[in-house]
Amino acid sequence: MRGSFVSGSTVVTMVGLALILCLVAPALPVWAEEEEPNTAVIPTVYRDSWKITINGKPQVNGTFTMVFKTLDGEPVKYTINVVAKMKPKEMAEDLWKELSLAAGADYKVKKKGKNVVTISKSNKKVPSMALEITDQKLSGMSLTISAN
Repeated sequence: MRGSFVSGSTVVTMVGLALILCLVAPALPVWAEEEEPNTAVIPTVYRDSWKITINGKPQVNGTFTMVFKTLDGEPVKYTINVVAKMKPKEMAEDLWKELSLAAGADYKVKKKGKNVVTISKSNKKVPSMALEITDQKLSGMSLTISAN
């Protein structure tokens, strides 16, 4: 082949590399894809009594949503509306009302001090319960759920 700069061994090398690329190319996306991380499953903790503590004052209007559920019952979801600069005592009052409605007569819901609400079983035959904060759109304050 006159005037050609490609030798026979170069053609064989190029064909060999092309074959390798064709065989490896389908596997490349598998290497490039990141595996989805496993989502952590937080266990639901059931207790005979809980304490909810409200700290700080909200800087803006917002809401927080909680779920009350018993060991053998359906979960009850409720939302508390919060106004900017609302006092913890007022938020505890609203939380006390909503949690009392959600829990029903089998559980005692009490306000303790200015910023604490507690809930406990009214008798030993009542199933244990769980409390969860499922949504929180607040700034400048915090909610803590702890064992009582």
